[in-house]
Amino acid sequence: MNIEAVQSAQRLIQVTDPHIGGRPDYQLLGLDTGHTLNEVLSAVSGEAASSDLLVVTGDVSANGSEASYRRFLHKMQPVTTPWYWLPGNHDNAQKMDELAPRRRPEVVALGNWRLLLLDTSVPGQISGGLSAEEIDRIRELLRDNREHPLMLMMHHQPVPVGSHWIDGHMLKQGRDEFIELVTGAENVRAISWGHVHQQFDSHLGQIGLHATPSTSVQFTPGSGPFAVDSEMPGYRWFDLRDDGSYDTGVERVAIAEYSVDLASSGY
Repeated sequence: MNIEAVQSAQRLIQVTDPHIGGRPDYQLLGLDTGHTLNEVLSAVSGEAASSDLLVVTGDVSANGSEASYRRFLHKMQPVTTPWYWLPGNHDNAQKMDELAPRRRPEVVALGNWRLLLLDTSVPGQISGGLSAEEIDRIRELLRDNREHPLMLMMHHQPVPVGSHWIDGHMLKQGRDEFIELVTGAENVRAISWGHVHQQFDSHLGQIGLHATPSTSVQFTPGSGPFAVDSEMPGYRWFDLRDDGSYDTGVERVAIAEYSVDLASSGY
């Protein structure tokens, strides 16, 4: 009798773009982002027994204020899964590190996998960037972790997602060097990001490419100018197997009191 061994998988949860304000009454385009984050975290907590790690991929804050990060950290207190965060274009990376100094490592081990948590934020800019020094550091991290399947997690999209306005604010500085690095590394299995407030799944050679819905406002896929979508907030899960294969999907929450300005032309 032939018996096929079933690999166990490590469950990774990605949460992104909460856009939390410092005040409980803060709203983004008419949406209470604190309430929607609570709903998503409640859904995630239902997976607590099977989740091994949670990563928040930027735009934690709406404005980079200390009050907003303290409010976010308070909301994360019930989360029993180990978690980390990285900054987005609305964030203040220095403030994040001051308030939670051990939440932003460069490399996280998850089973046989290694997650590289990249900072693509550029102070004062919406678009992302990686300096020459940062590219060199990524090259070093790829070399040091060449024996493991790798996932790179970041805020800005390194490839267009098909929404013209947000693709104008993707990773710009260092993008070509970054793409050359990751496609030349045979052990890079996936890249996942936030920023675009929508689901996106594609491939770059052998590398899976994934964008995750926001826990707050959603942007319309395939839009030309700025457009708000009626989809619900959500999160992404990954099941990472030691051989470098993985499954992934998006879960959305059904929020009874969900009010967002669908006619907005920007924020």
